[in-house]
Amino acid sequence: MDQGLMVVGAVLVGIAALFGLVLWELEVAKKDFPQVLGFVHPTLAMAGLIMLVARFFIRGGAPWFDVGLVLLVIAAFGGLILVARGFRRRTMIRTVTVLHGLLGLSGLGFVIYQLTHR
Repeated sequence: MDQGLMVVGAVLVGIAALFGLVLWELEVAKKDFPQVLGFVHPTLAMAGLIMLVARFFIRGGAPWFDVGLVLLVIAAFGGLILVARGFRRRTMIRTVTVLHGLLGLSGLGFVIYQLTHR
């Protein structure tokens, strides 16, 4: 079961990462992005993160998985800052946006590494 939770969680976070890259591209181009994209990205990311956290509590840690999970949780806090700013119709903070993306992609990379090197 833990392999399944890791795979599904990584897939959901990966799809969210693809949507995040689209959001970043639209932000850099200073274009408005579709509201649905701003809703789907964090929803998929949190669903995947919940599965990864559930795997952690069910089976315990694994060396690279733990690092990836910590990075994803930190990225989620950055995402909460961005979501709050988005609801208030404020501009995004570029530093937080870049750190959110880099931490999220790095965390996903560590989780995938753990999945492929068992």
